[in-house]
Amino acid sequence: MKRYCFLFLYLLAEGLLAQQKPEIAFTIEEKDLIPEGIAYNAVDKSFYVSSINKRKIITISADGKVSDLIASGDNEIEQVLGMKVDAKGFLWACNNTPEHDTVNRISNVHVYDLRTKKMVMRFKLVDDRLHLFNDLYITKAGDVFITDTQASMLWVVRKDSKTLEEFTKPGSLTWANGITASQDEKFLLVSTTGPLGIAMVDTQTKAITPLLNDRYMMMGFDGLYRYNNTLIGVQNTFFPESIQKIVLTPDNKRAEKIDFLCERDALFNSPTTGVVADGYFYFIANSQLLQIIGNQGKIKEPEKLNDTFIMKIKLSEAY
Repeated sequence: MKRYCFLFLYLLAEGLLAQQKPEIAFTIEEKDLIPEGIAYNAVDKSFYVSSINKRKIITISADGKVSDLIASGDNEIEQVLGMKVDAKGFLWACNNTPEHDTVNRISNVHVYDLRTKKMVMRFKLVDDRLHLFNDLYITKAGDVFITDTQASMLWVVRKDSKTLEEFTKPGSLTWANGITASQDEKFLLVSTTGPLGIAMVDTQTKAITPLLNDRYMMMGFDGLYRYNNTLIGVQNTFFPESIQKIVLTPDNKRAEKIDFLCERDALFNSPTTGVVADGYFYFIANSQLLQIIGNQGKIKEPEKLNDTFIMKIKLSEAY
């Protein structure tokens, strides 16, 4: 028995040693920001962080200077979630009216030219269903796919189009959230909280199948990203909160292995989304999202809020 206990402790220690201690990349000294999305502009090495509580987008310059890119409520922007920068230097930002606002129920994608800081397009959705534009993926060809969490579906804006189109049917992707794609972009990979786990959506036929695996529960990733032949998932649905690495088979249709990149960090407080940039994975470590959910848009305990920490993990050491 002692030998088995020793072996268990040894394997546990090996697993912990395999993880990295994430480091703080940036600190945003705005305690009530309640951030959700983060994006990166490789041209000037700036980061962009969205705010749910303040309905705005901030920028972090390459030297760490923090300032507002889009001020609160500008261009009727609502609570801002997932964001991506496209090849043209445009920032796409999902935003929605607050959950407690049962009158307006508006979901938007605002598109900003980062050179001029002006809005160049707005895709607005108002109908008789509940919607929540949550995250998006931009293909190399320029198509933009958007997860709609409340309607459990995907939308698409085709390259150079000014129209928002249904891509999958409502209810097809339970609580769709994080989204990325296979290396060849034949499949979208969408995080769900249903039996599909991580769903594979064929970009041509729209057929939906699960990402296969023999032994892992792959549900509820807030952010989902591809790096080489792996996925990086931000897990805040189940505990411990963690950043996970999912190793895929060469055909991208099965998960071979899941490892923790990091978990149980003292600064974690509902980590949400991240972005791969210059060999690192940057992510929002403490969105403090639970401070505002279910409280009519008000902060529950303002005295317990902390600064926002953007942390990073060096991917070359984890692969």
